[in-house]
Amino acid sequence: MHALGRRRLVARVIADRLNRGLGSFCMVAAPSLPGVWTLGPALAADVAALQRDVRIIEVDIAAGRSLRLTRPELSADSALLIASVDQIFDDLCAGPEQAHLHRKLESLRTAVQDAATVPERVEAAGAFIAAACRHPILVTICAGRTSNEFSVEQMQRAAAFIAATPVAVVVLVPEDAAAEADNPPFFATAIRRLGADDVRDLLAAATSAYVDPMVAGLVCRSAAGRFADVLAAGTNLTAAELSGRELPQRDLAVSAQTRRELGERIQALAPEHRDALVAVHLQLTADTDVVQGVFGVTPPPEVEDLLPAPDPNPAPACATATAVVATTASAAVRKLHAALAQAYEVGTPERAWHLLGAHAASAEDLDRLLAAADAELRLGDINVAWRISDALEQGPTMRGATASQVGRARELRGQLALQLGCTLTAASQLLEAARTPTASPEEELAATAGYIVARGCEGLSLSEDARLAARLTELGAHTPATAARCLVLLAAQERIAGEADGAGEYLRAAIRLLEAYAARTHLTPLDTDTLILARALLARTQGRQADAAALLEGGPLLTTVPAGTARSDVTAWGQVVTRALLAAEGEPGQPPVILEPSLSALAGVSPLYDAQAASLRAFLADRLGWTRQVQEELRSECFRVPLRVGLAGLGMTMVAQGAMLFDDAASVAAWRSAVAVAPPGSSAAPQQLWLSVLEAASRLADGDDSLAGLLLGPAVAAGMQRERLRPVWSSIIDMVISEPMLLERVPGLKRWLESRRGQGHGEPNDRLLAVLLADDAEAASLMSGLLLETVSSGSAVRQVRADMACAARLRRSPGLDVTELGIGPDAPSCVRMLERRAAELAAANGMSFWRRVTERQARCDETPAAASSGAARATPELTDTELRVARLAAQGRRNKEIAAELYMAVRTVELRLTGVYRALGIASRKDLPKALAAHGLAGD
Repeated sequence: MHALGRRRLVARVIADRLNRGLGSFCMVAAPSLPGVWTLGPALAADVAALQRDVRIIEVDIAAGRSLRLTRPELSADSALLIASVDQIFDDLCAGPEQAHLHRKLESLRTAVQDAATVPERVEAAGAFIAAACRHPILVTICAGRTSNEFSVEQMQRAAAFIAATPVAVVVLVPEDAAAEADNPPFFATAIRRLGADDVRDLLAAATSAYVDPMVAGLVCRSAAGRFADVLAAGTNLTAAELSGRELPQRDLAVSAQTRRELGERIQALAPEHRDALVAVHLQLTADTDVVQGVFGVTPPPEVEDLLPAPDPNPAPACATATAVVATTASAAVRKLHAALAQAYEVGTPERAWHLLGAHAASAEDLDRLLAAADAELRLGDINVAWRISDALEQGPTMRGATASQVGRARELRGQLALQLGCTLTAASQLLEAARTPTASPEEELAATAGYIVARGCEGLSLSEDARLAARLTELGAHTPATAARCLVLLAAQERIAGEADGAGEYLRAAIRLLEAYAARTHLTPLDTDTLILARALLARTQGRQADAAALLEGGPLLTTVPAGTARSDVTAWGQVVTRALLAAEGEPGQPPVILEPSLSALAGVSPLYDAQAASLRAFLADRLGWTRQVQEELRSECFRVPLRVGLAGLGMTMVAQGAMLFDDAASVAAWRSAVAVAPPGSSAAPQQLWLSVLEAASRLADGDDSLAGLLLGPAVAAGMQRERLRPVWSSIIDMVISEPMLLERVPGLKRWLESRRGQGHGEPNDRLLAVLLADDAEAASLMSGLLLETVSSGSAVRQVRADMACAARLRRSPGLDVTELGIGPDAPSCVRMLERRAAELAAANGMSFWRRVTERQARCDETPAAASSGAARATPELTDTELRVARLAAQGRRNKEIAAELYMAVRTVELRLTGVYRALGIASRKDLPKALAAHGLAGD
């Protein structure tokens, strides 16, 4: 079974038993990288997603080893049991609000520590667990390969001792450990292969680099989820290749283990069968009939699982194929290529391919291969084009090539990288191709169009855009229609980044080119579409919404590209994307008729266009209201398509915003990393600004408004336009809803928001702003209309945001007449009812962001002295352990150092610090010295 399915199956069994109030013990044999990565966090997250009130506790066996150093008389079983109980105690009792539980469990924990015999210790541990389990608990214990002090059997016994009701204990042991299956609640299983999300986590931990989800998906499919092959392939990629920005070789590295295992199988074959098997993998496209004609045999049935399988999706060669070819010496491979070449007619690309492999290709053969690769890239199999491009890149192949062939190979590589979303490779290769002195105007325009798309994901430059536009206008004298489409593409990209001035100039230049061209000849449907789109886009850029709508509704716009349009014609496909984006910007609640045909046209063309379709769906979800289903679909999609290139980074940011709304902290951090990996570029590349907004909103949900003020203040002072903040405008509104006092604390914020209301073409954010900024005379009427509209929309997200916006507005006017609302007798009671309903909807629909906001507000209401600005508690209650941890942290000690000194797990230190921050009313470690001193807790 696929790893993801197996992992979730285990999680489902555990969650089901916890849901029924039952405990369980599960021993899972799974791959791991000791001290670096295990499946434990992912398995725990799966259980938490299925059983929302479960408490996750991770037990670090290193604490058991430390304990034996201080108490050498302890047996391994006793050390493990004491360490496990200590860490469970520390986790459950973290924070001053758990003081009662701390007192209740302290004596029971002491009994476990002081027991004279193992049976007495086991009995005491049972009593401790029984008293501790007020809610379902999942305990994960990881046994690494390098841990020689504790055996798997000892780990199993320790876990079994603390498995109770309703506690689930999962022990992760090395994948080659014996795991005997029993009946629930004691059972064992194995996870032999990894899923794409596990591959991403593993490679990120092993390389300390950002790993793009699509790259993780490619590596996972290539290695078939095998741990050793995943590690070999991933660790041989550069940081830029792992991030998806540079195009890797199609044949990824293979582990020595796989090479050895396959080598033993293949060496057992007869020589002719061995040659036939390798020859199948050497072919450009597998054809066993040709192999039989050359070698007289086909690969035997016993190695049928080693034959190449057709894969319509762009993917690296299977690790199996790479390992099969690696079993044969290079000289023998060349001979096999030479033999296969004779089976094809002269002048065919297949013959040229094998002559290339035999190191006997002529200049004419290179021309045939370049033409074949271009044809496949345009309308055929991207995998074939990728394979040819790799072969041309390697070895001495291009040393004797002409300048024209070198230029063609460079453009081929650039266009291939672009279609696969590897924008750094695409930008560098296509820029060189566009500057080739021998390039024709048509070739220069094709390379320039690809460069514009690739460069848009690597960081815009307004000065470079101006130079590009000038050159495109010059080329328009030769090919006006294509040059105009390039200008529209450039303008659309700048508009996404929030730059209106340059976009307007480029659109006017495109319109002039097309109008002059139309005066000389009849425009094709695609050219007519370009002209209408340029006019509509210019009207939208200038704020003439009615004119834009009239052009889009009245003109004969195409909903797809003409038949036979090549993938590499990015201007034609770009118009599909731009039309769909304009349609998605229409009035919410009116299903755009152009959008669905456009999304269908983009689907399956290439990863580049799949990413545009996914980004458009994210854009539409942001306008109409996110749902958990849409967010999960897009999260799965990111392992198949390069989502970071969608809409020049706008799509990835919006998906990250959706993840922040629904997901756990780890998932949100991964999405924010995806946005952060984009290079800063110039002021026209706002990905870093968008990332800061997401970070500020996330912090504000937990009560930290410091970054929100630091971010909004300069934005207001600079008069930043709303278009520049379009992907995160919803998060800015959510910040104001979460903390209405920002309107008072940030100078000019209210006036800035008011001036930008109405620029969203009637989107829900404008209605929320109208309520937040309304004066007392019109507030009740606006709130009533907003609440009625959002209830009718059927969107849970919109209802929660509307409820919280109305509650925020009512908090500012506690004496407001609320008779018109019909919710409660006065404003404070309406606030309570609105926030209660928002909290229920957020919990029921898994909206973690709004759940955190409503919980924080409820805590502030219960403790009026704790202001939303994060004021410290007057008399903080810290346990002795929390105080020791806090003092060491205030001295500048790192978590690992604190853990070593106090003989506890790093995770326990983190939990203790979280409790300290909460008790002291501070947001981070840097505030500790001052806060401890203020309360007389700094010590000596």
